Amino acid sequence: MAVAPKGLLRYYVLEILSKEPRSGSEIMDLVEEHSGGLWRPSPGSIYPLLEWLKSRGYIKETQSDEAGIKRYTLTEKGRKLLEEQRKVKAFMTTSWRVFAPYFLDLAFYKSCSDERRELINALKNFMQAFFSLEAKLREKNGKEYVESAIKVLKDATSRLGELEKEIEGETDD
Repeated sequence: MAVAPKGLLRYYVLEILSKEPRSGSEIMDLVEEHSGGLWRPSPGSIYPLLEWLKSRGYIKETQSDEAGIKRYTLTEKGRKLLEEQRKVKAFMTTSWRVFAPYFLDLAFYKSCSDERRELINALKNFMQAFFSLEAKLREKNGKEYVESAIKVLKDATSRLGELEKEIEGETDD
């Protein structure tokens, strides 16, 4: 069973190689780092993908100072593919509402109470606002905006934690 959506690893590899030549193990390290340790692609995912990209002319091997280390970089064809992938990512980011019900268990949504539906709708609205803000922050990376967003998220997390403790206190009686 796949851990990540189909095509996500290809996108990450193209993004990573667009910055500088990298080896397969360096790519695995960077994906793990960028995901906050939540995802580390396996060699069985990375190396066949690198071979696939190379055989289709999207990447090429570069000279390496280290013996036995293969590093790869994007070709012009690879840069064009990356631009297409970025457009898809931008569409997915701005059109997340099409996909959100699948993540929020649409079958459950139809059978739950009005209050639970309201909660799920509030979460959808929160996600929409967050993804919209994240896209804007990517375009205009102002430190003060990022810090403000972090404060809002920390405050919301804290308040949800307080509510959870309050609920636990009621059930402990």
